[in-house]
Amino acid sequence: MSRTLKRPMFRRGGPANDGIMSGIKERKKFEIGTRVEDIIKAMDQYAPIPKTRLPLGEVGIALASGADPLEALGLGYRKFTKADDLRRQALAKRKAAAVGIAVQQEQAEKLARLKNLKKTGYAAQTDEEQFKVRSKIYSESRVPPIANNASNLATFEIRHKDKPYVQLGFAYSNKTRKFEPQFNTVPDGAITYNPADGRAYKREGDKFIELNPFNLEPIENVDGTE
Repeated sequence: MSRTLKRPMFRRGGPANDGIMSGIKERKKFEIGTRVEDIIKAMDQYAPIPKTRLPLGEVGIALASGADPLEALGLGYRKFTKADDLRRQALAKRKAAAVGIAVQQEQAEKLARLKNLKKTGYAAQTDEEQFKVRSKIYSESRVPPIANNASNLATFEIRHKDKPYVQLGFAYSNKTRKFEPQFNTVPDGAITYNPADGRAYKREGDKFIELNPFNLEPIENVDGTE
């Protein structure tokens, strides 16, 4: 067995927070579905979407005006179904927004764990150990561009850990129905990496300069409005 595999972090048994995870507190695990339900409950409490009601008043007026009962009921039913369709659309948008918020919350927790690791001696670990921790955290992300490219993201961060790097954020778009990179959150002068396309960028004012992800040499200017 290699000396690497004999290190505490690879030993079986004992507390899960030994070795490289020393000092990290156990955190309560939340299923993404539970998060979404809690967010929707809060939305329903503070910004409820009214239930669709039959327009009985309009039906009554139509009947009082001498309209055929079937026609009056048909008019009321058509208005009800139209209003109910709009309500269902609003509920679907609310659920999509809740999913996006839940995923962002989970990702923020993972980033907080990384910051906590740095404060508890993480920076003193070897590049190999840092890579294993980062890639594992990223592989569990609910953001597909991060989870599907966890190794590439971890490799980039380890390779350029001495640079002014800022991790690129992602937000769920109801329009495209996927997570889109948020370049506008990258501060001026910072370097970032988009795991979705494997490209690195440096922000200079309102522009983003594309960089070679290996040596960070400039490649070309790109529009910073993505």
